Amino acid sequence: MMTQFALEEQAKYLEKLFNNAEIEINGTIQAVTLTSSREGSKVRFFIDIPPHVVGRITKRIIKNAAGQVCWSDQPGKFVMDKPDTNVWTEIPIQATWKEVANT
Repeated sequence: MMTQFALEEQAKYLEKLFNNAEIEINGTIQAVTLTSSREGSKVRFFIDIPPHVVGRITKRIIKNAAGQVCWSDQPGKFVMDKPDTNVWTEIPIQATWKEVANT
């Protein structure tokens, strides 16, 4: 089983890996600000959507420095009607060890 220390190291790596975000709003992709915080093996990513961005958000996307998608909402799983106010949406990720039975 992976130790708590190892899980926390994985969370640190994950936090460094994700460094920019986009949203799909009104059918178009738009870059937005991504910040994060880490507590133990849990990383919380925050997508900041400014007030002037208004409409229906249907996908949140997080990419690495090379522009590769590291995480995104599954199609049809996220819908948010965004008003003309500043909105933060959170994506919490918990590093865990999953044991698989040998067969």
